[in-house]
Amino acid sequence: MIIACTAPDNQQRTAEISYVGEHTPVQESWDITLTMDKKGESRLELSAGHFAEFRNGTVSSRHLDKGVRAVIHSSTSADITILTAERAIIHPNGDLEAFGNVMLTSSDSTVLKSQYIRRSAEKKQLWTDRFITIEKPDQTIRGYGLESDDHLTNYTIFKASGEAELQQ
Repeated sequence: MIIACTAPDNQQRTAEISYVGEHTPVQESWDITLTMDKKGESRLELSAGHFAEFRNGTVSSRHLDKGVRAVIHSSTSADITILTAERAIIHPNGDLEAFGNVMLTSSDSTVLKSQYIRRSAEKKQLWTDRFITIEKPDQTIRGYGLESDDHLTNYTIFKASGEAELQQ
């Protein structure tokens, strides 16, 4: 038996991905936790059962599924909002789209439920054009469409209806 080794060449190499199709991930991981932040700004901690990165030319999108959980931290206070969903996409600009049984719970126990939410990384805002339910201890609001800050303290519902308990 003959075994031979050679010195590695000093060239920098990159992975060959030219054979990877548009709908084939270039990277996958399971049971992941990601932290996305900018110095001095709010932070987003994501976890999911499965992560896949897709590339279309020079643009990458990151797909999360098998149970997504995101903790949105405030840059100005101790407030957090927890988002759960069946799946999500992180776009190149940092925007997050969440799909399927989306639920957000804020520090003050406000709960928002929908089938779709988009979070703007730049504006730190939540948006949807779908049916939503907002539950607070003393009221339930339903409607279609919403624009809100990350912590569900200032929001606008585009077509609202609701229920509230009145004190007599």
